[in-house]
Amino acid sequence: MNCNSIRVRLLTVAVMSIIATIAVAGASLVVFFERQVLRYVEQDLNIHWTELATAFGTEGEAGLGQKLTDPRYHQPYGGAYWQVSENGRPIVRSRSLWDQDLPPGGARPGAEREKAFEVEGPDGSELYVIEREVTVDGDQGPRTVSLAVALDHAQVVELRQAFGWDVTRVLIPIAAVLVLFAWIQLSLGLRPLQDVGRDLNAVQTGQIRRMTRRFPDEVAPLVENINKLLDRQENLVRKARDRAGALAHGLKTPLTILGAEVRHLEQSGQHQAAERMQEQLGLIRTHVEREVARARTSGASVACGAYTQVDETVARLLRLMQHMPRGEALVWETRIPDDLAVDMDPHDFGEVMGNLLDNARKWAKAQVTIRAERASEKARIVVEDDGPGFSDTGGVRPERGLQGQADPTSSGLGLGIVEDILAEYGTGAEIDGNGHCRISFEIPLCRELPLPVDKPGRKRERQAPVSS
Repeated sequence: MNCNSIRVRLLTVAVMSIIATIAVAGASLVVFFERQVLRYVEQDLNIHWTELATAFGTEGEAGLGQKLTDPRYHQPYGGAYWQVSENGRPIVRSRSLWDQDLPPGGARPGAEREKAFEVEGPDGSELYVIEREVTVDGDQGPRTVSLAVALDHAQVVELRQAFGWDVTRVLIPIAAVLVLFAWIQLSLGLRPLQDVGRDLNAVQTGQIRRMTRRFPDEVAPLVENINKLLDRQENLVRKARDRAGALAHGLKTPLTILGAEVRHLEQSGQHQAAERMQEQLGLIRTHVEREVARARTSGASVACGAYTQVDETVARLLRLMQHMPRGEALVWETRIPDDLAVDMDPHDFGEVMGNLLDNARKWAKAQVTIRAERASEKARIVVEDDGPGFSDTGGVRPERGLQGQADPTSSGLGLGIVEDILAEYGTGAEIDGNGHCRISFEIPLCRELPLPVDKPGRKRERQAPVSS
């Protein structure tokens, strides 16, 4: 059980509250029931006392003029008792008392309910007693005697315990139902938060761009603020990409001028100085263009809902490669399903595939193969050429590595940009360079590919894969 869960915390509080409430209610019912039973016992004792007073009054002396109706009076320790006392000494008592006496309670005038009191009775029992004094005529004149009747309190205890068990059997199912409905209430109440979490995960994985589901009024402000934050992040990324483009354009002229100065130094015979400046200019160009490419990268967290049609993008890039040096002399073979789409920003995917194809164009001997296949919920894309691999040159091949080195004829981005972009999507490139060069990577498939909607009078053209 996760103690850090809101659901667990609220459910724990609800269960404890329900148990406490049920316990207080059960105890209160038992107390009220016992109070009512005692009130009934007091009423019953008043009836028994009246019967005893009537029977004793008919005789006028020690003894009873008529037999009392309760059969428990005639059974030893039967649970019902009576006793007549004078001057604190019992003069006559019921058979049920056997050889014991009721403790004297003193003079208690009146017949109010509060005259009932508890005493210790025969055989260690607890008795509920009513005792009153009466004056009767005797042979030697009026005499005052005390009449007491008692009932065993154990019967009340048994009734209370039986009632307590009955209440418990009733309240336990009630508590279970209350806990069940508390769990249902928490589940329904916290479901909007779960929906927010699922939508945020969908935004993060690129399935949706914004949280458009209708949420309750209590959660709607949070969702609105999250959407505003996503809009702000997207605008910041867009501005960063525009500034990166402006930076690249702004540095192009100074670098060109510095390159011309290097050539002047070379022509003037200052070869060492020209070589050092050329080396530094290459490093500057490499770092600038690499950082510019990084700034232009959208990444999985920003490219929410963006997808790329793999075959169309590769076909466009291959047409470009065929117009570059050595491009027309190579055989470009593609094996890509027509309906394959990946969850990746088109610009990022174009950067990755463009660098891989450009690398293959430079080093391939005769053929380049591009394959794409589905692997579970991901697409595996492979670019393979028949050029020398890493082991063929002792591991020294500038544009083959993922460390960002570039040869003098490269664009300066290199395969390090490929690794940077793929890292933004939580993946990386795998390289097999023994006798050939094969670079592959995996990217999640687009789960819900939007259907193209053609406008009237405009036919949508689909580019076919290029194969030479």
